[in-house]
Formats: sequence, C-alpha cells, structure tokens
Amino acid sequence: DLPTYPFQHRRYWLESTPDTGDVTTLGQDSARHPLLGAVLHRAGTDESILTGRISTRTHPWLADHSIMGAVLLPGTALVELAIHAGDHTGTPHLEELTLQAPFVLAPEQALQLQITVGPPDASDRRTLTIHSRPDSGDVPRDAPWTQHAQGTLTPQLPSAEADSSSDLSNWPPTGAQPITLHDTYEDLATQGYHYGPVFQGLKAAWRAGNDIYAEVALPPEAHQDAGAFGVHPALLDAALHANLFDEGDSQDSAEGPRLPFAWSGVSVHAAGATSLRVRVTSHGPDEASVLATDPTGAPVISIRSLAARAVSAEQLAAAGSDDDALLRPSWAERAGWSPSEEPAGSWAVIGSSEDDRLVAAFGADAPVFSDLAALRATPGPVPDFVALACTGVLACTGGEDHGTGLLDRMRTATVRVLEAVQEWLADPRFVDSRLVILTSGAAGPDAEPGTAVDLVHAPLWGLVRSAQAEQPGGRLLLLDWDGTPASAQLLRSAAATDGTELVLRDGKLLEPRLVREQQSAVEAIGAPRGDPEGTVLITGGTGGLGAAVARHLAARHGARRLLLVSRRGEKAPGALELAQELAEFGTEAVPVACDVADRAALEKLLAEIPSCHPLTAVIHTAGVADNSLIETQTARSVDSVLRPKADAAWHLHELTQHQPLVAFVLFSSTAGLFVGAGQANYAASNVFLDALARHRRTQGLPALSLAWGLWAETQGMAGRLTEADLERIRRMGMRPLPTGRALALLDSAMAVDAPVLVPVGLEAAVLRSPGGPVPALLRTLVRNPMRRAVPAAATAAPAAAAEALSLRLSGLSEADRNLLLLDLVRDSAAAVLGHGSGQHIDPERAFKDIGFDSLAAVDLRNLLGAATGLRLPATLVFDFPAPAVLAAHLAAELVPALSSGQSLFAEIDRLESALLASPLDEGERDGEHAEVAALLETLVRKWRDRRGARQDAVVRADYESATDDELFAALDGEIGIP
Repeated sequence: DLPTYPFQHRRYWLESTPDTGDVTTLGQDSARHPLLGAVLHRAGTDESILTGRISTRTHPWLADHSIMGAVLLPGTALVELAIHAGDHTGTPHLEELTLQAPFVLAPEQALQLQITVGPPDASDRRTLTIHSRPDSGDVPRDAPWTQHAQGTLTPQLPSAEADSSSDLSNWPPTGAQPITLHDTYEDLATQGYHYGPVFQGLKAAWRAGNDIYAEVALPPEAHQDAGAFGVHPALLDAALHANLFDEGDSQDSAEGPRLPFAWSGVSVHAAGATSLRVRVTSHGPDEASVLATDPTGAPVISIRSLAARAVSAEQLAAAGSDDDALLRPSWAERAGWSPSEEPAGSWAVIGSSEDDRLVAAFGADAPVFSDLAALRATPGPVPDFVALACTGVLACTGGEDHGTGLLDRMRTATVRVLEAVQEWLADPRFVDSRLVILTSGAAGPDAEPGTAVDLVHAPLWGLVRSAQAEQPGGRLLLLDWDGTPASAQLLRSAAATDGTELVLRDGKLLEPRLVREQQSAVEAIGAPRGDPEGTVLITGGTGGLGAAVARHLAARHGARRLLLVSRRGEKAPGALELAQELAEFGTEAVPVACDVADRAALEKLLAEIPSCHPLTAVIHTAGVADNSLIETQTARSVDSVLRPKADAAWHLHELTQHQPLVAFVLFSSTAGLFVGAGQANYAASNVFLDALARHRRTQGLPALSLAWGLWAETQGMAGRLTEADLERIRRMGMRPLPTGRALALLDSAMAVDAPVLVPVGLEAAVLRSPGGPVPALLRTLVRNPMRRAVPAAATAAPAAAAEALSLRLSGLSEADRNLLLLDLVRDSAAAVLGHGSGQHIDPERAFKDIGFDSLAAVDLRNLLGAATGLRLPATLVFDFPAPAVLAAHLAAELVPALSSGQSLFAEIDRLESALLASPLDEGERDGEHAEVAALLETLVRKWRDRRGARQDAVVRADYESATDDELFAALDGEIGIP
C-alpha cells in the first residue's frame, strides 16, 4: 500500500511482473504480456515506454532457440513485442522493423528490456526502438543500453495491402509437391540452427514454384502460453523454417546461418493460435513474403517482406559479451579544479631561453637550463618543479615531411626525453621534485581539420606513461598546452595538481577519459567498401593478427585480393598454407617479402600493384616488442621497436596519401595508453600510430587507429606472455580478447567515425572493486557512488599509511612482527603471480626461481609501496632476493628502532658466518659468487646513501676535536693496519 496525498490525482501501484516471479515494477499500467512488466507514459509527452526483464530462468522456452551455441531471442519475438507496443499506442501495424544487434541471452543472466514508442508524426506514424542491458546486482545504474531494433508503427496498413491477403482454405494447395522432412532439425543443427522442442514446430511442407507451404504447431506444453501472445514467437519462427531447407536455396553455409534482418508490412489478424498453415513466397535468395492462417484458412499474420542476413559466430560472441567494449578516448574538464593565484613551489625550465611562450608562462624567476646536467651542476636546492619543454626547434609544423626528416626528429626527441627521464629517476636529489614533460599539440582532443598534430612529440606520451606505470607517485607529469595567454597563466597551477596527464586548452584544464561506443550494427562495415576488384594490403599479413584479419576479410566480407606483406613473405612459417586456405574462399592472397620500414622497398612494392586491381585499403598490423624497464631502455632498443611500427606507418601514409583509399587502419595497442609498464619503446611507437590517425583525419584522409587490448591469439607477441603477465592484465581490469570477439569489434570499429578507438576485453567485476591497480582511464567507465571516506591506513596518504603500519608493528613482538611482514610479502607476491594464497610462496626460495622477472618485480614493488607507504626501488626483489630477506628489510625500514642495535649487529654476524662458510673449493661457481659480491656492494651503497649525510657530519665533528694520536688510530683502522 502506498500513501496518498491531497495533490496526488493519479493512482500508482506495485504489481508482479508476469511469469517471472521477480520483484514488482512500479508503473502506471500493466503491459499484460509474458515478456513485459509495465508500460509507462511520460508526463507531458505522447511517448510510451514498455519495460520487462527476461532470462532463460524466467522464460525457459527461450533456451530452445540456439544459433551456433548462443541462445538468441528470436527476431519473431522482437516483432511480437513491437506489435504489442503498437497495440498500446493505437498503432497496431508494423510498417518496418530493422534488427541491429543480436539479442543474446547469456546463461544465468537476466536482461532489462525497454521498448520506446515515440509521439505520432503528421501521418500518425510512431518510431519504435528496442533496447536491453544486463540486470544484476553488480551492474551500475548508468550501464549502457544496446539497441537491438528500430522501426515504425502505423495505425493502419495501406488499403491495397490490406486487401491483398488471401486465405489458405484449399489445403494442401493443388499441384504442390511434398518435401521430405526426414531428420530436418538434425540437418539444420549442422548449419548452426540448434532448435529445442518448443521451436521444432515444422510438421509438413510442400513446394509450388516460388512458394513453400508448411504446417507448423506448438508442442502441447506451450499451448497455455499461446493465448498471451499475438502470435507465439516459437510458432512464427517455426513458420519461417520452411525456407531454411529449400532445395533451391542458394545460401552459402560458410557465411553462417541466415536470420531475419528486416521486416516490413506486418499485421496480426488473430491472436492465440497454436498451429498455422503457412505460405512463404520467395522474392530472391534473401527475401520473401509470408502469410500464415489458422487451420480453417483464416489469416493470422501477414508479412509483406522479410529479408534475411547471415550472422557469424563472431557477431554472436560480440553481442553476448557484456564486459568487452569498444572505447573512445576523450578529454573532459577537471572537476572541481580551482587554480591558485600564487601556486606554491619553485620552478626551473629545461629548454630554449629564446622561446617567448615559455618566458611568458614561467616568468623570469624560473631559470632556463639547456639540460638536466646543467641544472644538477647549479648549487643550491633542486626546484620543486622542472619543466622539460618539448617544443620549439623539435616541434612538427603539421605539414608533410618527405623522406625520413620527421622520423629522425621524432627519434631525437624520444631518445632525448628517455635519457632525461632516466637521469631524473636515478638521481636521489630529484626524489621530492616533479618533472613536467611539456608538449604542444602532441595530445589532447581531436584536432580540427587543417590544424596541426605534433607527430614529433606525440610518442613521448607513450614513453612517459610507461615510466609512470613503473614509478607511481607523481614524479612525472605529462602536460600539453596550446600556447595561449589564458593557458600560460595556468601552467604552474595545473602542474601542482595530482594529475598525471593534463591538457590546457584556452585556459581550461582537461583530463583523459574513456567512453563506451554504442555498438548497434549487425552488419557493420567491417571490410573496405571500395572497388570489389581492388587490393587490400595487410602488413604483418602472415603473422598471428594479420592472418586472422586476412581470414576474416575473406570469409566474412568477401575480400578477393589480399597482399600479405611481411619481411619473409612466402618463406614465413605457414604463409603458403594460409594462401591456400584463403583460396578456398575465392580470395587471391599473395604473400610478399618487403621491409615496410624501408621507404624505397615499399615504394617499389606499391608500384607493382596492377592498375586493374588498385590499392583500396591498408591494414597495418606489423610490430615487434623489446621489453625492458625504463632504466635499461636505450636508443637502440627504441629504434628496434619504432622502425617496424612507426616508420612503416609513416611510409604507408606518405606513399598512399594521394590514392583514393577507403580505409587506412593501424593496429595500435593499449600499451600506449595505460598498460605500458616495461614497454616504454613499444608504448611510444603505438602512440605515434594514434597521432598519425588524428593527423590524417585533419587532412581529410581516412584513418583509424585501434589501440587493441591483448588478443587471445597465441601466435606472435601474445604467445610469449607468462602467467604473471596475464595476471597483471587481469588485475588491471582486463582479459584477453578471443579472436572471434576481436574481429567482431574490428567490424564495429569500422562503422564508427573516430580516428582512435580502444577495443578491449574488460573484467567488469575487477573494475568495480575498490582499490587495486586498475588504470585511472578504465575506472572512468565505472561510476560508483561518491561518499566521504573515513580516514584509515589503507586509504591515507603513503606517509600516514607507513606511520599506521609502523605503530601496529611496534606493538608486536619481534616474532609476530616478522610473521606479519612475511605474510604481507608472500600475499603480495602471490597476487603478482596469480596464486590464490601467499601460503604457496616459499619464504626462503628466491623470487627469480618462482617466476619473477623485472616487470613482476615492479608490480611487487608497487603493491608493497602502496601497503607500507615506503618509497621502494624497482630492483627490490634483486636487492632482497627472497621473501624472508625482503620482509626483514621492510621491518628495518618501518621499525628502525626495533630493528637496529644489537639485533642488527646479530644479523651482520650471521651474514658474515654464512659468507665465510661458503665453499671455495673447485666446485665454486664464479658467476654465483660474483653475483653475491655485487649484492653486498649494493647493500653497502644503500646503507651509506641512507645515513651518509648525518654520519659525515658526526665524523667531521669528531675529527675536528680529535688529537693527533686519535686521528692516526682512526686512519689505521680505516686501512686495516692492526
């Protein structure tokens, strides 16, 4: 019972959703339909919304409609829903309905259903859309809806159409020849149509010219539901089966099962039928008209036209995966930012003192140095902020740069910043300062046509993002500005925020975010729609991703000529077998050896494409990885990755920009956006591809850069990933994309008007979990309620977290303290490796022996740093090579008072005993002992660096007051004289 109020003139109530047993829906009227719960009429409009909730649990008969293993709400159900919505709005005839995305019902998952009927137009027609989205407790309220269908309802059909229906009282029709139906549904299952008992309604069939006649009926157990429908979806679906096994049907089973795609002129003349007589008149291989009557020949439903399209397993996989997404990078104003009039902190600038924009932005109080070495040589404290200005002489004007000029300048800039970042991170003097990498036009919102994109400095964003992932804590900031006076006034304030990637545009501070692209098209563009006799060039065409794309273009999109380019051509493993496989689809695929990064070689290859088969599309999938931490990256390692990825893309752009291409697709990577730890060079090369796509769009050229998440494809780079690598990706809220799903996302991406898109497999549950190492860009996809947090050790600043943990440890006995820290180390190590519990981690076994590499070491360092608030080195597991040793180090750092003194000397004594007891006989392994010596030297250096300044002061004071005898005695001790 709901309370009533004096001003309430409309009655509301709670009612049970029919046939679901679920919690009731608050509405204004009952929809009175087995698939719907309520119909709502929007106040002040003539718009209606019908809602429902469906699943195979609440509507188990739907599980009998399975296509290629996916349970699919049949198109006949969407037609039924559309006509029922028309009944509620005085427009009971379906003029047209186009299906846009498969309606997949995943196991154990319910879907919210929403049908929207718009207001009538001048002809009393109403538009209609059908949407769905997952309905479960962990789905946020703003989860995106998928549009499955769009159509038009009308009050009545044209008179000529209404009079054209004929009855089927003469049955079976004179002259019709019977069709054998032996093993009908077994045969259909081999084509991908897996129909359960409720949908196996075909009983008899005949053929007469272009007409197929059939008898269909619902099984007895479904009769009780028939009266609630206009026409039961399973009964109407069975009526359409008559055309599936037509011996004259020319469908190619390789394309996949054909499903209803577009309906027009649909009218229901009678409701509640349990059996039908059917006439299906073919108007071509993919179009027919349908008339269904009751057993007396009286019309039940008529369909003027029904068009069918093939559906692929990839499309069904795409529709059935709620976590996978096609994302678009965007920029939004930083919420709640209020720039300070006098931002605190001292500044210095690395750049050109002749850059008037820098002088105007930072003022005379910010000295300008040529490089970091010059800054380090200057006496005095290090400034709080140091701006590394990547503008001026190295900036790209946005014009074309034939040859290698642009590429050379891009390399120079990339290596210059790499060395600066390495120097910054290695020098302990900079540990409390912030390096601001300042660019102009290298990143930010998509540029307007005709404006410049700084291709020279764009890769720096990928490189620095990788460094940020390895070295969290805000020591590095990426900031792009437009050089306007309004932005110049805010540079200092922007740098003082806690952001890691910022853009200033005309005085507005922007931050990056990812937004979902709605995927609605069943038949996305997918393959280039140019000259059917044209050639599609695929770089890396014989590799894992390139080969998968080639198969997809041939099998799904009918590509007839593919140029598969790789360094080894037909000598590449599997290249000739791939060409033979593609030939079975009628595709001429030619493996060609060419180093695309060699401009002259590529130019020669393009010139050899015959004019009768001109180049119509380019798909650049080639690339290599050479992973290492930022500290060990070199100019050579940068070049080894830039060359096949960035150089090749630039040459493809230059040499084809005057050709009428319909598609120019670049395979980039999420490594350039947020997953680049240990991949600074690879991240830089991928961001260049993203920037190139933006640059081409400003020039009016086709371009799409796809920053892919990991594919499950085991060939190529993905096949070299370890379990720790895969676990790292999962903790970030992602998972590998099955190849079929990735190809479906490729099709969807080709239908979107955007220069850069991010197709990625998401782990929604991980994204919504509190805390964790999920990248900030992915967290923007989940909008959790904003609530004030109670300060605690886990959520406090690092210093506060360390203090809280130290206090906790100080109250424990030494044994309990060591056990707690050991558990912390083991649990963190288990999380890095993907083990269920830290109990599986042997405390005495070396990290390197349980699967740790340099990147896993960084992950462990980051986890322990977040838990303890300590600033830990990336070489943590190499400096302290076993969990027990590392736990002891953490104890010394967190509770130095309890871990020093006699206990510390005791540890040194034990270490000395262990070293002296080490065998020095012929079995000695020189490499192992050299490694131990190096570790000891590192430990001594760390100890001196940590306490050196204070101890030097004490020593100097002691020496100043010492006598000559005391000084000589001290020197004798230092050099070992007894």
